[in-house]
Amino acid sequence: MPRGMRIGPVQLWELLLLAEKPMYGYEIIRELEKRFSNLWKPQSGTIYPSLEKLEATDLITSRIEFRDSGPDRKHYAITEKGQEELKMLMVRWTRMMDMVENYREIHESIYRFRADVTRKDLSRILKDLSEAVHSEDFDIGPVLQSSEKVPISPTEPITFKLVYSKENHKKEINIEVEWTPNQE
Repeated sequence: MPRGMRIGPVQLWELLLLAEKPMYGYEIIRELEKRFSNLWKPQSGTIYPSLEKLEATDLITSRIEFRDSGPDRKHYAITEKGQEELKMLMVRWTRMMDMVENYREIHESIYRFRADVTRKDLSRILKDLSEAVHSEDFDIGPVLQSSEKVPISPTEPITFKLVYSKENHKKEINIEVEWTPNQE
């Protein structure tokens, strides 16, 4: 859960649904499936503990409907405190989603190269990249054996970062080279 957020996404969705009308647990599950076009199928083990937490913090209330046929149902409704919390949450979640969208837009300009290569291929790529960086302007496309033209003009100073990591029986080296282009 994001820092400072007392309510997670599941609870947010529950509050949003209960702001529309009171519902019982199974109804909430079905409505969430519908709203997420069956891409998310919430489980009772997720929904009911979340509802209990909302009730424990007085953001919702519940009442049991005793039925002659079928199991009894626990109906949930949002409280005034829940309505106020939902308003604040919507502001926070909207800001957070704006940040995510901004991050996505910024990173659409990132070119990614990932391929399974031999040690010989990797050696050639690094050698070609080294020679290309030594020149003033170069096209990184051929270095990565791509038909796409990706012109690069590094300026000094250049920041070089190398990260070596081990995780899940895999080893990885990430290389980052960064510079500020000349302003034209």
